[in-house]
Amino acid sequence: MMKVVCIGNRGSDLPESVLSLTANSESTKFQLTVGSAYAVYAMAIRRGNLGLLVLNDYARPIWSHVELFEFIDAALPSDWSFTTLEEEVFGIRALWGYRSLIQNHSHNDDLMERKRSAWKDFLVDNEWATREGPDQDKMRMLNEMFQSGRRFLRAPDRKYGGHGRKSLGSDPT
Repeated sequence: MMKVVCIGNRGSDLPESVLSLTANSESTKFQLTVGSAYAVYAMAIRRGNLGLLVLNDYARPIWSHVELFEFIDAALPSDWSFTTLEEEVFGIRALWGYRSLIQNHSHNDDLMERKRSAWKDFLVDNEWATREGPDQDKMRMLNEMFQSGRRFLRAPDRKYGGHGRKSLGSDPT
């Protein structure tokens, strides 16, 4: 499992060269906690920058800048695959990650839009995270929400399973 620890959670923690290519500003606050560990579910090259797919503090998968993390375990998982995207959907040129992300080119968009079919694939492909790693509680809660038929329109609160919040921060990539 690839694992990182958050070392920054604001736009001001990013180099100007990264900020200039995104919709973020120095005042952007990412829903990550400095000092907390996160599992990495995928990596992407977007507009020349490396992004990591992590579950943020509200248990929502987000693409986040690699500059906001330090690697604890940088080994690529053995079940990851790689693909390049000629169309550069949303600026993404290359992806490394779990099966559904690589094999289904609409999976990433569907996951970000919280479509139920994408959540199912995310949970199945990353089932290991319910047993090991820093996201066990988040993944168990997401699985319980999915099994109960709850929709993923709003993110759960920080305690994983509360009422949810409307403000989720901006797209960090």
